[in-house]
Amino acid sequence: MWFEAHDSLPRHPKTLKLARLLSLNQLEAVGLLWMLFDWGLIAAKKDGSLKGMEPQDIAMALGYPEKKADKLVSALVDAGYLEYNDGTYAIHDWYDYAGKLMDKRESDRKRKAETRRNS
Repeated sequence: MWFEAHDSLPRHPKTLKLARLLSLNQLEAVGLLWMLFDWGLIAAKKDGSLKGMEPQDIAMALGYPEKKADKLVSALVDAGYLEYNDGTYAIHDWYDYAGKLMDKRESDRKRKAETRRNS
């Protein structure tokens, strides 16, 4: 899968905060974020909602130790990469970065299906 990655991600203040909160180096923090964004393309709704996902589910998806799931998710929230509202986690500003991509993929699938039906 493809997602937009910005060259500022390793040095972004949110990434540095995440690294500090989890006692990771920048590369490890970027790796976690890469895993989050990649997983988000299949697990999140267009608005970034991870409805029904618990911290252990998120940790498992990111390859992070499940016994440290609460610390991971708390750090992702504190750093600003995840939001928590009404009992649901969401990837921050997901629609702005990946929701539009998800819309385009859905539109492409529909167009291709229509083309196949008309062939």
